[in-house]
Amino acid sequence: MASEPARAPATALLALISATLAGCGWEPGILAGEIEVEPPKTKAAELTAVAVATLDGPVKARRGGRVLAMRARIGDVVAEGDALIEFEDLALEESKAAVRREIEGLRAAHAVAAATPAATERSASRDLRMAALEQLEETHRRASEEFQRWTELFEEGLAARLDFEEKRREFEALSTRLREARAAATHEPATEEPSEPAELRRSQRLLERLQELPKTYLVKSPWDGTVKDLPVAAGDMPGRGAVVATVARATSLMLVAEISPGTTVVAIDKACGVPGPLAFSRRDATLKLAAPTPQLRPGDECRLAVSIRE
Repeated sequence: MASEPARAPATALLALISATLAGCGWEPGILAGEIEVEPPKTKAAELTAVAVATLDGPVKARRGGRVLAMRARIGDVVAEGDALIEFEDLALEESKAAVRREIEGLRAAHAVAAATPAATERSASRDLRMAALEQLEETHRRASEEFQRWTELFEEGLAARLDFEEKRREFEALSTRLREARAAATHEPATEEPSEPAELRRSQRLLERLQELPKTYLVKSPWDGTVKDLPVAAGDMPGRGAVVATVARATSLMLVAEISPGTTVVAIDKACGVPGPLAFSRRDATLKLAAPTPQLRPGDECRLAVSIRE
């Protein structure tokens, strides 16, 4: 009998919570002495989806430079390897300038060595060779960064293998020259110094090879598709890795449906007659899922039976 008064406040509290939840649109219930709140209810609805088979893919300028000519227009159908944009290769010109500076330094070192007494000659020659080595190391560092970015583009499928192999050979040749220069500086004999004319000849041969390379390069389509966007024009100078084109490429068939604002799709129960539940994704006001049947073709419409919460 003494416990009856204590139950009254608890009963009143449960009633207050139930009334509050009911006012918020929730339906409370009592189960085993505890409050159980049901989630908002869903309802069945239908959506119309369209089958699509393209995916927008960005195309980047692997080295940047100045746009000389546009080789494609928006709407053009292109094949893998077709030229999109022609660039002036400013990175190549920078490499040539760096090698020319290196040649000038080697020539100056050789001139100083030939015009001084033996002891002073060795000291001055070594200093100049070390300066040339530091310059070569800086050139190699920039080339390494460029080759790393180029490798990333190749791994992403945005560059042709032939171009990648050419760039790799150039970088390996520069790495070999750097290793030789470092070895010469580390194991230089006390009585005989490395032949600067030989170093000079190597730099001159490198410059000759660079002179033979084309001064322009082409940004090509990495896949079959349709040119959707060209955000650059002749005369522009986008940086290395900038997106210079968008080519819509063929991909696995997808169903795309628009969702009304304020509506949340919680499940797809049936798509094109195929029973669910089916996996899907939402982004903004768009719903996407893989086509559940191979009979669909791009542009076909499909009815989706879905459960929604408003």
